[in-house]
Amino acid sequence: MQVKSLVLLFREVSKMIINFDSKEEALLSQVGGKGKALIETANVGFNVPAGLVLTADFFSGWLQEIQDSQAWSVFLEEQTRETCENLKDLARMRTLTPEQRNMLEAGVAALPGTSFAVRSSSPEEDLSETSFAGQYDTMLGVGAEGLEAAIASVYASMYDIRVVDYKKRNGLALENPRIAVILQEQIDSEVSGIAFSLNPNNNCYDEVMINASFGLGESVVSGRVTPDAYVVDKVKGKIVDKKVSDKASGLWLSPEGGTESRDNENPGETALSDSWIMAVADLAAKCEAHYGKPMDIEWTLNGEELYLLQTRPITSYIPLFEEMLTKPGERKNLYMDLVVMTQGFSESFSVMGFDIWKRLFSSMDEFSFPEGMDGITLFYHGRQYFHVPNLLKGLGKMGGAMIYNYDGSIRRAMDSIDLAEYMPDKKPPRVKKAMWDILKMSLSMMPMMIRAMLFDYRKVEAEYLEASVIVKDHFRQEPVLSKSMLELTDEFMGLFSGVVKRMGVALAGMNADRVLKKMFKGKGVDEYITAINMDSRSNPTSAMGKQMFELASSLEFQETQTGEEFASRIQEGKYSDVFLADYKKYMHNFGSRGFKEIDVATLRAYEDLAGFFERLKDINIGESHFLEIEKRKEQGFQELLKVAQKDGFEKKYRRQVEVCQALFGYREEKKYLIVMGVDQMRRAALAKGEMFVERGRLELREHIFDLNIGQISRAEEDASFDMEAARKENLEPYEQVSKVKHWPMLIDSRGRIFQELRKSEEGDLLGDPIARGVARGRARVMLSPDEKHLEPGDILVTVATEPSWTPVFANATAVVMEVGGALQHGAVIAREYGLPCVSGLPGVTSIIPDGAQIEVDGNNGIVRLLG
Repeated sequence: MQVKSLVLLFREVSKMIINFDSKEEALLSQVGGKGKALIETANVGFNVPAGLVLTADFFSGWLQEIQDSQAWSVFLEEQTRETCENLKDLARMRTLTPEQRNMLEAGVAALPGTSFAVRSSSPEEDLSETSFAGQYDTMLGVGAEGLEAAIASVYASMYDIRVVDYKKRNGLALENPRIAVILQEQIDSEVSGIAFSLNPNNNCYDEVMINASFGLGESVVSGRVTPDAYVVDKVKGKIVDKKVSDKASGLWLSPEGGTESRDNENPGETALSDSWIMAVADLAAKCEAHYGKPMDIEWTLNGEELYLLQTRPITSYIPLFEEMLTKPGERKNLYMDLVVMTQGFSESFSVMGFDIWKRLFSSMDEFSFPEGMDGITLFYHGRQYFHVPNLLKGLGKMGGAMIYNYDGSIRRAMDSIDLAEYMPDKKPPRVKKAMWDILKMSLSMMPMMIRAMLFDYRKVEAEYLEASVIVKDHFRQEPVLSKSMLELTDEFMGLFSGVVKRMGVALAGMNADRVLKKMFKGKGVDEYITAINMDSRSNPTSAMGKQMFELASSLEFQETQTGEEFASRIQEGKYSDVFLADYKKYMHNFGSRGFKEIDVATLRAYEDLAGFFERLKDINIGESHFLEIEKRKEQGFQELLKVAQKDGFEKKYRRQVEVCQALFGYREEKKYLIVMGVDQMRRAALAKGEMFVERGRLELREHIFDLNIGQISRAEEDASFDMEAARKENLEPYEQVSKVKHWPMLIDSRGRIFQELRKSEEGDLLGDPIARGVARGRARVMLSPDEKHLEPGDILVTVATEPSWTPVFANATAVVMEVGGALQHGAVIAREYGLPCVSGLPGVTSIIPDGAQIEVDGNNGIVRLLG
């Protein structure tokens, strides 16, 4: 009986306390993310200081006591700093039971040393999706007599406002918080820091970034010091960058217990020798290899011993789809994101929207490039890319013009790339054929273009309009639901392709623009050529803008207060007949348009009247933009006419202006037709989705957009086809990149992002790039997180940030700091929140006036006062 009781007691203790060297499986729900990682790494041979985990079950009594309190009920109703502090105070007052104290003393007695680090380990912390970087408290240099108070303090940090805000921002539940606490042998650190197994500055998977400083790592992690920064090429095994900072002070263990801050003896010396830099890089690489994903580690050095203190997945990087990766050391590929470059949005297409776009893209002859890694165009999980080396190798100057002439920032980014690392030795066979396909396409459009250029362009225009009106009328009709989704798609593609073949009319207008530029080249009148092409009568986008301006200018509309009121009055016909007629005209012509309009899953203007109301409200009706355009057009025409008369080519000039103004706007017709066709496909998909919901095959009708055309057609034919299983499989790759907020324009097959290199100008503040992106806004200079309220869109300017600043980040549009490295907690949160961030600017809180308009360029480390 006594033996049985001891066995039961041992099992109970094993649930409450788990040593790092335990061979039993450690459950995430019990030991948390950090604890699980430490147990795993210790068991596979990493040099981890000895320790144990007080599991979540260890604190079940404390949790129950808190949840039975009035303070907990108040907290659930409203999460404020005050309600959180009340819970923290209550948690700090918790004491261990005699049984818990006995367990703790037995566990601690088995650990080496008399000084310990006490850290949090939440089941939600240090995961691939959520890092909770620095949100919970850590206590260092704790003696045995202070352990119980330190444990209570770390436990109480679970209720901190910054933790609560972070959970809410990431959609995590607040009702049943759980936390484990780690007790670990305290290492008397000489040098400590952080390492990322990829380079967060450029996303390169083949580089390790290390931050290091003297003393304990908390000064690096919390951003109290700007640490040394080293970059190591893992593939080539060499240091590629080294930046030594002035590390004036450090955090050290105090002889009396706890920690103390004191000045470093040689602050300007490198914290790590080259050999130790390589050793830390190797440690980070081994952690990455063990977990099979990029890892963020904390490490420390004492004498000749390098220790692994923590390891967690990196949450804020751009992952590549597996199909786009090359192995380390292989010839790399370079990709250009066409969604970002050409469509005006960064989000990925829906599954169905991407399938339709892929079919459309292939049907547009001028873009009929071969698909795949041996081709030019790549389609992967809602994103479309050019394979840049194949494009340049296969199309030569034409390919170069497509890339370099598109945008100045792309050209400058391309200029920073050593293309020799990427170019194939030979043209891929399928790429060779692309040149001839483009030539054939051009020749097929030539007759219509030449007729418009040399003869009666009005007749050519009339032929195009006759064909396009038929197609537009068809797209406005309700889809025939007796046809399968595949049949409807093929019908869409056929109608669209027929009109596209007549787009020589647009080429004639674009050629007239080219001729005009050539006629006036070097005469200093380029701005006037641009002016005469504004607001072309054939441009549907311009026509849409005018109709929106008319609606927004209506006094009836101006008196409408909210989107809900607007929608209600439209539906009930409570506007004047004139306004309703203008509204119906707009919806007839442009109701299918809106942001991300080429994706079939996107709401249309006629479906989202409250959203349409907001777009109209944003229009500045105080100044007639279109009247100003007419003035500029007329001025441009007259200025160019003077030059043409003087130089003797007035007749040619008038002809080209006439053709250009009549036909140039048709270049926008292609997208307009696509959007109208996509809208018809959307109506068909939603109707079919409703039928699938009624039959119990989909949960929501909108879930149909998570299936491709082939799957929907198969589902229509085969009642046994599992639509929800297909949805789940389709969305798995999307989940891998769900945290990506800003897709890069140029990225290589080892994850490296290329952006334009901007040089600082006189008056610019040049610091260290911490988190990518560019933002403008009002500077709010703050020395503490409670100093003032940060409005949405403001830019936070401060000395340094540690985890208590996290709630402030929620409203910030960018962050500027005097000190702090790329791997400290503030930097991690900035990248998770997608905020451009620049650091390494001593005295910036005195240089930038509070309220000044500034620009933060996190790509290049530049902060610019805008005046």
